Amino acid sequence: MKSGKIILTPLYEHALADPEGHSLRGASSIGRDYGRKATELTKSIPVMHGFYLWGKYEKNGLWRTIYLGKAGYGKTTSLQARIREELKDERVFVWAGLHPGLSDEDLLRIGEKHYPSMWHKYRSHFTRALQKAGTTHIIWAVTKGIRNDEVTKIEADLIETMNPVANVQRPAPVSGLQEKTIEIIKLLKHQIHGSRGSRTSLQGRLR
Repeated sequence: MKSGKIILTPLYEHALADPEGHSLRGASSIGRDYGRKATELTKSIPVMHGFYLWGKYEKNGLWRTIYLGKAGYGKTTSLQARIREELKDERVFVWAGLHPGLSDEDLLRIGEKHYPSMWHKYRSHFTRALQKAGTTHIIWAVTKGIRNDEVTKIEADLIETMNPVANVQRPAPVSGLQEKTIEIIKLLKHQIHGSRGSRTSLQGRLR
């Protein structure tokens, strides 16, 4: 098993240069530019299965887990593809809290302006994405030797242990910590501890 991280500074720098949120429309020229940056940023992530954390470091240096996800099990896609697509599809989180005077409601109004005919479907998607606001790091861990029937149990353990605030669905863990969960936690914690000094210069502007 191995692990790694990406830091989302290039995406925040892009959003800083787009205070009107034109990039929230993915088909626009500036929206496609954001997409290319997300693709470039995720190239270092393996095309393998595993678990990943969205999170940030608080002012006191403590790590805060915002979201935990999995990829590559069953019919789902690889870590690289899943994280890349989330950064593209949920891009509104990058703008949340970044520009003074631009509230979540303002971002929802921008989303409605960009997607008027589909807003009845997209509004809930935008709202969920805003729960990931403040994320500066995504930490991933490649996992091997895990059967599909073990994934749900391990995921429940990880959610309870890492306490991600944006995971609404929280399955109850079975009795006893799964042995492979401990290995995954060690990998993720290794990256969390090793990246503690890598707070982005934009940290103070984010939630």
